[in-house]
Amino acid sequence: MNSTNIQKVSQGATVFYCIIMGAVLTTAVFGNCLVLLAVKRTRSLRNTAAILVVNLACVDLAVTVCIVPFVIVTASAQQWVLSRELCLATGFMNSFLTAAQIMALLHISLNRFLAVAYPHSYDTKLSKRITLAMVVTGWVYSFFWTHLPFYGWGSLGFIKGTLFCNILWSQQLSFAVTAQALCYFIPCIIAGTLYLVTYINVRKHWKRAKERTQSTMSLGEINIAAAVTQSTEAVTASVTQSAVEVTINQEDAESAKATREAARAARSRRKRRRAMENRVTKTLLGVAIAFAVCWFPRGVANLWALFMGRDKVPIGLEYASTAFVFMNSSVNPAIYGALNQDFYKAFISILSCQKMKRSRSDTEFGSGSISRTGKKI
Repeated sequence: MNSTNIQKVSQGATVFYCIIMGAVLTTAVFGNCLVLLAVKRTRSLRNTAAILVVNLACVDLAVTVCIVPFVIVTASAQQWVLSRELCLATGFMNSFLTAAQIMALLHISLNRFLAVAYPHSYDTKLSKRITLAMVVTGWVYSFFWTHLPFYGWGSLGFIKGTLFCNILWSQQLSFAVTAQALCYFIPCIIAGTLYLVTYINVRKHWKRAKERTQSTMSLGEINIAAAVTQSTEAVTASVTQSAVEVTINQEDAESAKATREAARAARSRRKRRRAMENRVTKTLLGVAIAFAVCWFPRGVANLWALFMGRDKVPIGLEYASTAFVFMNSSVNPAIYGALNQDFYKAFISILSCQKMKRSRSDTEFGSGSISRTGKKI
């Protein structure tokens, strides 16, 4: 695949591309540092779901710092001009952090699936300790499979026609198939399946909630008429009842009212929790969708290279797909700020150099959730 017939890019296009990648580098570092600082400053954000958010922010930050500067250098020279040792190091970091990024998304998909499918046992199934162990396992797993080229199984190097060093997938087919299946394809399939099941469950909940609302509105008119009739009968009966009977009925009514209020409060709490979990799921589904959108052009470029040869991949597709891959690292902070009130307030406080103040919205992450309601789950 390392053909010497490599397409060239004009100087103006190269300068423009380097500016774009510089902007990606700046926004990704700034945004993910902002996420980490927001979690550190906001006590309510330091919970189970926030562990996964911080993990993904760390991966995105590492990808940006360790890979993007070398992409800019390679794009400006249109070839790898640095040392072989640096190529090996960045190639390993590229494959390792990509695998870690996919594992982070897999953890998020599992978290959301359990939160939606098993809301009553979610806190016990995914405690802080279990979540931390899951995150560490993901990093170790990614490192194990991607460092094997240093021991002779697989190779690292610069792939001509691209903008970065990576695993040379065409060198050893056994390693290529094993690593890609275990680090990329299978985790993506599992995460996609979990996200799909989660989305279906959320849609079913929305449908049931809508049906209950319509049913309540229909019964409301009947209940009004029944209440008027019952009130009239109660007034007539009370005239004929003794004072003792009236007292007893009042006590029974108060007891029944207290029971109804307690049941109504419990239903209201369950409803708020369910609605909040659904909003959390929508937020993290947005993260997954952003990942899929940003990586789709790269998948097209890789398939093109697989069937047609790397030198046949249009240079515009190669450059654009690379930019989208690293742009993904700068998108997630924007999603958190746009869809989560706690993160939004924390970002504003940090940017305006204000001291964080504890408010009702600070309880939002109480059970590891992300939403704009500001109520504890």
